[in-house]
Amino acid sequence: MRTVYKGSIFRRLFRRRWGEPLAFAIMFAVGLVFFLIHVKSWVVPQLTLLQEFVQTKGVVLETRVLEKQVDGKLMYSPEIFLQFDVHNPKNTNPKDKDLEKTTYKIWTFNEKHLHANGDFSYSKNDADKLISNYKVGETIDCWYRVSNPSFVVVYRQFSFSGWFFLLLLFSLLLLGLLGFCFSFRLRPVSTEHQAVLETVAVNSPLSTLAGDTRSTAWSTIPDVKIVNESPGTHLAFRLPLGNQPIFPLVGLTLFTIAWVVVAVAIMVHSVLNPASELYDMIGGTLLRSLFLGVGFFLLFIVVRKYILIFGAGLMLLEISDHPIYPGRRYRLLLIVSGVLQFHELSVSIICEEVARFTQGTDTATNRRHVFKQIIFRKTDFDTSADTPLNEEFFAQLPIGAMHSFRQENNEIGWKINITARIAGWHEIQRECPIVVRPIIMNDTTPEDLNSSIITKLSSK
Repeated sequence: MRTVYKGSIFRRLFRRRWGEPLAFAIMFAVGLVFFLIHVKSWVVPQLTLLQEFVQTKGVVLETRVLEKQVDGKLMYSPEIFLQFDVHNPKNTNPKDKDLEKTTYKIWTFNEKHLHANGDFSYSKNDADKLISNYKVGETIDCWYRVSNPSFVVVYRQFSFSGWFFLLLLFSLLLLGLLGFCFSFRLRPVSTEHQAVLETVAVNSPLSTLAGDTRSTAWSTIPDVKIVNESPGTHLAFRLPLGNQPIFPLVGLTLFTIAWVVVAVAIMVHSVLNPASELYDMIGGTLLRSLFLGVGFFLLFIVVRKYILIFGAGLMLLEISDHPIYPGRRYRLLLIVSGVLQFHELSVSIICEEVARFTQGTDTATNRRHVFKQIIFRKTDFDTSADTPLNEEFFAQLPIGAMHSFRQENNEIGWKINITARIAGWHEIQRECPIVVRPIIMNDTTPEDLNSSIITKLSSK
């Protein structure tokens, strides 16, 4: 018998594994640091340009391309000598036309020219290509700051990558926070709340079949609709082998790919364009390395999940009929494909009894296997792409077997368990929940009844 006992918070926290919450806490911390840095260095300037700058017209008086030695490499900066007028809203004298506007003549180009160092980040070809779009004497659009019109730009570029990077960082931040909270979902809450959560059949063998029940007299027996909606290729039904979260895994995969691509691009850009100051170079390299490390950590998690789900080969289990009735014989087909070396492969029918009860303020859940029957077992064999395993065998429950049952505090669940010991792997288990209905004698043939009696007598 396996007992899950939940005592005080301190005992529960002491017994739990800390690897999962620690990993999510690190993910949250890294996401928060990079999110704040990106907001300060990119989002705030972008919002400033959108909110504090207004559009007007200006005349190009002169163009030039400056060059500067940056870390031993010549870099270039395109600049435009711009003339534009700013109307003076404080002038209330309509006869004084000269005071209605103020004329500015300033060298500028983009928002980086608002700082003293300018923007020496272009190659010679790129700078010449940008400056060639502006002709002397033509009128162009420009944007100036209302509070200080001497801050003016003529080139604004919407950066999709910047907003995408912001969304990516926010996703990492949210993923780390939710993962950290979810890892403690049964720990710091009250025992009363835990008791409610336990009644939702956590880790129940019938969790995939615990949807709607049939509107019949057997209201406590789970529905078989989920199983019976999957037809088999050789037998009547294909049984679902456990809960495999494919769609969340696909989402995590896309998120990880995007994260790794952005992280690698940032790292490559930093290597090709190193910072001028040693302090900035070391600090930037450490932060980018940490960001790239998070990407590789996510990649490791995704690869591990794919290996656990698909690495052990494709396993299919089909059955001749469903639901199961005690005393009847059912034919099953097991198909295993992949290049694998098995030490042992066994298929068992297991009945698990679950009881939930409270002891004062504590909640206890008792689980016990009350029935186990090995219906197939094979040792020391190999499978390949050309020679998959195809094995047919029969299963039959005793006449007196209890049917599937589910209520708030008690549950009897049946499942077919596949256990595989593969060379180079840990033991792999696949569980398939099934529903056992109460026996109806009119539906039981004499052959089924005689076979069950013979089986029971031979077992004694």
